[in-house]
Amino acid sequence: MGHLRREMKKLGVGTGDYSFMAILFLKDGLSQDELSRQIRVDKSYTARAVARLEKMGLVERRPHPDVYRVKQVFLSQQARDMQAPFVQVLINWHQVLVKDIDPDDLKIIQTGLDKMMENAQADLSMEDPDPIF
Repeated sequence: MGHLRREMKKLGVGTGDYSFMAILFLKDGLSQDELSRQIRVDKSYTARAVARLEKMGLVERRPHPDVYRVKQVFLSQQARDMQAPFVQVLINWHQVLVKDIDPDDLKIIQTGLDKMMENAQADLSMEDPDPIF
């Protein structure tokens, strides 16, 4: 994880915050509750992370047009401008992780990890977040 932490730090993104940005790059405008479900963290952690990102100028919170109590989180232009290097860091990290692993083995690993997540969700009675990947 040191590689990922170091490279994200170069972009000015903290260790606990890049997951939120990655989700928003895929689907901008999620509510804080939706972000919590996608990343599988509690709402207070999400609120603190979004506040940090907002202070850094990377996200903006806006009221939902139909539900006044819901705040949607949008990437700022500053964040959008860093999308290409951000994604490249993630690609590089993925290449580090899968180096020298046979593609057929990767499929088995992915299937196993997916099953582990299903088991954890069932055990914790978690609802399945909207798939955006």
